[in-house]
Amino acid sequence: MELNKGQQVRLTNGKICTVKKELGRGGQGIVYLVDYNGADYALKWYIVQYGNAFYRNLEKNVKDGAPNKHFLWPLAITEHQYDSFGYVMNLRPQGYEEMGMFILAKARFASVAATLNAAIQICTAFQQLHLRGLSYQDMNDGNFFINPKTGDVLICDNDNVAPNGCNTGIAGKAGYMAPEIVEREAMPSRTTDYWSQAVCLFILLFLNRPFEGEHYLSCPCITPAYEKKLMGKEAVFIMDPHNNKNRPVKGLHNNVIMRWPLFPQMLKESFQQAFCHEAIINPMKRIIDMKWQEIMVQTRSQLIKCPHCGEETFIEDRSAKKHACIDCDKALPEFTSLSVGHYTIPLVPGQKIYECQVKDSKNMDELVGEVVVGSAGSWGIKNTGKMVWTVFLSNGSVKMINPGQGFPAKKGLKVKFGSDLTGEIV
Repeated sequence: MELNKGQQVRLTNGKICTVKKELGRGGQGIVYLVDYNGADYALKWYIVQYGNAFYRNLEKNVKDGAPNKHFLWPLAITEHQYDSFGYVMNLRPQGYEEMGMFILAKARFASVAATLNAAIQICTAFQQLHLRGLSYQDMNDGNFFINPKTGDVLICDNDNVAPNGCNTGIAGKAGYMAPEIVEREAMPSRTTDYWSQAVCLFILLFLNRPFEGEHYLSCPCITPAYEKKLMGKEAVFIMDPHNNKNRPVKGLHNNVIMRWPLFPQMLKESFQQAFCHEAIINPMKRIIDMKWQEIMVQTRSQLIKCPHCGEETFIEDRSAKKHACIDCDKALPEFTSLSVGHYTIPLVPGQKIYECQVKDSKNMDELVGEVVVGSAGSWGIKNTGKMVWTVFLSNGSVKMINPGQGFPAKKGLKVKFGSDLTGEIV
């Protein structure tokens, strides 16, 4: 049953919410703007029938709360009434766009940095969800609201989240489902989430779907049988290094054709690994959320401002044969790198060092260091955090670097960040 303006809905916490207007609708339900506790919230009201198991799972999610701040998590659940039920959640703030709008070029990121920020937040959010023993089960482009200026992400449609191994009755969205779900050999789980996450990250960065290339277009009609061949265990990644039958088509897949050469080799190889045949047929061979997080943080470290044209560009690993700006094609300066933990951080002016890179921390946004240019033109690393660093000099002496202080970015120096990791400038 649909709800009308002014209709009151009872919640299990003893409160009520009042319908103000409809905001949108989909296959599962209708989202209404409601007055709840004297403020505006969203109410998702189901127009399809769900059983007691779904309702109890939703109740538990409300009780446990959101895994982190990026989820528009159910805040309160309604009683059964008007032949259905629903839940209350926060509204999407102004300035956020659906991920699908970026694919259609109706929304654009302000910078590559904002794009990578969105990717990192998605990885962090699902890592936190999986650490709770949960699986998302229906990850697709419709789940994400993204601020194009900052890359900040909000994740909606969290009502299908359930303990890993339990299923709420949904299989997923075509193009995002793992091959074993397409083949009807499995139901959603954490390992199928890993697949869907890789698909979403690829679309976010390259603005094309990873399995829709020349071979996909050759099929006259995407029937269930064809879907199994194209998206099941015979799927071929459009940038597969060993199989070119499903390559992007010029004039149709221009986004990925243009953007693929611009990103670091490490990132491209990660997607080739994520969508290789072995990962397609064996869920245990997939890149997990924590690894994707590391990959995206490393990619962020390789994004710099070109000293010639001022545009964003990627700097490759020191072993690369060529270091040139992807915009003006002028040679980039020679640089040293800080090798610490899982990360290699190019030490170029303006480079940021984050807590997650030098400390046993999941904080992806906290700055602890920055590469600065000294008065004599030399480059150094400044401690912008709260920890005291210990630098081991080449003559065997030790120097303590307090917050606000720095040291030269010279090859061979080692630095211990607080009581955690020790890095070396190479």
